[in-house]
Amino acid sequence: MMRWMRYIAGIVLTIGVIGLPSTGASELTFSVQRPEQIHAFASAGEAQLTLLAQTPEMNIRVNKLTGRIKRHTHPQSNHFLYLIQGQIELTVGEETRRIQVGDFVTIPQGSVHAMQRVGTAEALFLDIASPPDVGDVIWQE
Repeated sequence: MMRWMRYIAGIVLTIGVIGLPSTGASELTFSVQRPEQIHAFASAGEAQLTLLAQTPEMNIRVNKLTGRIKRHTHPQSNHFLYLIQGQIELTVGEETRRIQVGDFVTIPQGSVHAMQRVGTAEALFLDIASPPDVGDVIWQE
């Protein structure tokens, strides 16, 4: 299953991400974007985010991690991360792992997690939340 998800994520990154930001599913149109070439980010603490696409079932953002995201949880949303460049140290519950380019991560809803950029290289990853995580965050620290 994990190999299949990595394969699909790789294809998505190769051809680009399809969809328009902040629209309902019936309003989506075909588009191609390259997440590593996006320059318009909104600051959110030590991360910078930009929305690529949103439907009632999910939202997809590019996250540029400049430092650390504190421990938090999303009680209603599952999160899926795909690292495009750089490295991050990700803690989910009590387990910490170093995530590298090409890694696909599943964070089940309700799991407490935090992350830190590793090294000086920019950390850039896709962050997919299902259902959308707008307003669905509880900070633990």
